[in-house]
Amino acid sequence: MQEIFSFLFETRTGLAVLFFGGIVIAALAAFVLEKRTNKMYVDRGPKKDGEDDGLFGGLL
Repeated sequence: MQEIFSFLFETRTGLAVLFFGGIVIAALAAFVLEKRTNKMYVDRGPKKDGEDDGLFGGLL
């Protein structure tokens, strides 16, 4: 176990493995959460005229 920690935290290659592994894990989590959110909030189609257009609600 000591050899694994030594490799991961004391060598450039180990730090690169940690860095890119973290990126892959974050991307995978974002993909899964996006799919779950997409199932929960179904697209309701195109917007109708007069709907809220953003932050100021069409006041500008």
